[in-house]
Amino acid sequence: MSRLPVALALAAAILLGTAASTASASAGREGIPALGHVFVIIGENTDYSHVTATNSPYTMGTLRPQSAWMSRYFAATHWSQANYVALMSGQFNRCQQQDGGVACHQDVDNLYHQLDLAGIGWKTWLEDEGARCGNLVPNDSTNIAAATDCVPHGNCPLVGFYTTGNPPISFDDIEGPGGVFSFTTPSQECLERDVQAGPLMAGFNADLAAGTVPRFNFLIPNGCEDALGGCAPIHNRYTQFDEFLRREVPLIQISPAWGPNDVIVVLFDEDQRQGGMQLKDPLAQGGHTICFLIGPGVKPGDYGRKVYSYGVLRTLQDGFGVGPYLGHAADVRPFDQIWR
Repeated sequence: MSRLPVALALAAAILLGTAASTASASAGREGIPALGHVFVIIGENTDYSHVTATNSPYTMGTLRPQSAWMSRYFAATHWSQANYVALMSGQFNRCQQQDGGVACHQDVDNLYHQLDLAGIGWKTWLEDEGARCGNLVPNDSTNIAAATDCVPHGNCPLVGFYTTGNPPISFDDIEGPGGVFSFTTPSQECLERDVQAGPLMAGFNADLAAGTVPRFNFLIPNGCEDALGGCAPIHNRYTQFDEFLRREVPLIQISPAWGPNDVIVVLFDEDQRQGGMQLKDPLAQGGHTICFLIGPGVKPGDYGRKVYSYGVLRTLQDGFGVGPYLGHAADVRPFDQIWR
């Protein structure tokens, strides 16, 4: 008899979870429609004016005409980790502004955790990289100090870009078991949801073709394809990101996962710091860079209202029906003008 209350409680929890998931799937706020699958693709360190028809022909010739093009979009700050964290939590700390990697972890709420509570699946996809979360270092070693043999764009330890441009490992309630950060024991959730996409995004593309990707997907190209470095054979960092989009965006759009409520968000984490911090607007200190959205529910055109990376977060929170608003997402408007 003592097991009956437990069984009833479990049944009630399942029903509540199903109701919450259904509600989140149909919810939309502030003029943002309910979102289905979302694909956020992020590039690195690019001024708005540096993306041109010459170096980014697919972006400018194919994607821009079908997109909501945010012509006055501003990033949160400078240095990659702080911007990635700001996109997911609406804030950042000083350590993240110095790209301190996993040592900058925080016990703060974030979009990943809110999606968990709403029963909405997510993954962060790292192209061809090894530092997924916690202590994943070369050869499955747990000795972080000994992990110094990082192969560029291969299997990298807990130092360098793929710990700074990888937001799940910055949050204790994602990286750490039971919400407690650990340098030696990553959470099972982090291992399952902060994943290698494989060379040329092969693993992501396979799930995409099968229609098994989760509702929220954060795509992080490798250091050759993210506009950060000029690699062979193209030797133009802007074109390399453009080619990444040329390869991946059509695969998303023909996928069984692509439907009427889905959206692709393409943005850069910050400008190239040529003007330093934009001190006149504390929400826009990362400078003027590119952001555009594509989807069946998106109304193409150029949108000139000043918007922020925090507005991306608020738009996602509204579209997924989760809250409360995180950090500075509470201080800005969502992208509420771009929908059909």
